[in-house]
Amino acid sequence: MTKKISIIVGGSGQLGISLAKFLLKRNFYVVVTTRNITFAKRKIPIKNKNLKLVKLNVLKKKEIHLLLNKYKPKKVFYFAGQSSPLISFIKNKITYLSNAKGCENFLDIIYKKKIATKFINASSCEIFADSRKKINLNSKKRPISPYGKAKLISFNKTRFFREKKKLEAYNAILFNTESYFRDKSYLIPKICTAAIDAKFRQKKTFFGNLDVSREWNWSDEQITYMMKFLKKNPQDFILSNGKSYSARKMLSFAFGFFNLDYKLYVKTDKNFKRKKDFLIKKSDYQNCLKRNKIKRSSKIFGKRMIHKLIKYYINEKKN
Repeated sequence: MTKKISIIVGGSGQLGISLAKFLLKRNFYVVVTTRNITFAKRKIPIKNKNLKLVKLNVLKKKEIHLLLNKYKPKKVFYFAGQSSPLISFIKNKITYLSNAKGCENFLDIIYKKKIATKFINASSCEIFADSRKKINLNSKKRPISPYGKAKLISFNKTRFFREKKKLEAYNAILFNTESYFRDKSYLIPKICTAAIDAKFRQKKTFFGNLDVSREWNWSDEQITYMMKFLKKNPQDFILSNGKSYSARKMLSFAFGFFNLDYKLYVKTDKNFKRKKDFLIKKSDYQNCLKRNKIKRSSKIFGKRMIHKLIKYYINEKKN
C-alpha cells in the first residue's frame, strides 16, 4: 500500500469532504472513518478508488489501535463529534464523548503504541470567552456551550500530548465555516433557503438575533490553509479569513440575489434566539499566519459565498 495515507476521523462532514477532495487530488490514499457507512456514502459525493470508508467507534481503543496499525497513516485528522452548539445543550454527554473523549483515545493510542504520525485536532472558536476584541491564541478561554467546553477539553489534551509527550499534534482553531455540504439547519444555509423560498413561494422565514456577526469562511479555503500550517512545526493555529458580516448583512446579500427586500419576508421571533450565544466573534487571524510566514488570500466570502450557495441549492432542487 502507498505510503501517502491519511485517516480522517469522522470524515463525512463538510470539513472531511473538503479534506478528502484535497488529499485525493494529491494522490493520497484516504481512509474516512464513520459510525454509519451507508449514511456516509450518501453524504460524501466522491467516487475514487483511493477513498476507503471504515466503520469506527472512537470510544473503543481496540478499534482505534487496529485501524492505525493496519494503515500506518502519515496524518490523522480528528474531525469527529457532534458539532452544533445549540444541540449540545440537549445532547451534552454525546457532545463530550464524541469531541473530547474520542480525541483523547486517539492521542493515547498514538503515544502508547509509538505510532509515527501527525495528529490534527479540529478545534473551534467556541472555546473562547465572549469578547468584542479580536481573538488570538492567548485570548481568554471560557466557552458558554457544552460543545465549546468539549472542544476546549480536546484542545488542552492535544496541547498536553504535544508539549509533555512530544507528539506531532496540532490544534486547528476554526471559525465559522460553510460549504455546499453544511447542514441546512445552520444559519448561512437557512439564510440562502429563506431567499429561495421567498422568491419562488412567497414564503416568510423566522430568525433569531439578526445582529450576530461572524467571520464566515469557505470550507475548501480553510482546508487549503490548514495544510500549509501542517508543513510547519506542531502548534496551535487559527483558521479564519478576517471577513466579518452580520446575519442581517448576509440576508441582504441573499435576497438581493433575487432583487428582493429581506425585510418583507424575514421575521424575528424570540423562540429562535439562542439562550446563550456570542454576539460578535472576530479573529486576529493574521498573527498565526505571520509567525509561520504564510500569506492568506481568501476569495469566497460575503456576497460571493451567499450567491454561490444559492445557485447550488437551486440547481440541487432541479435535480
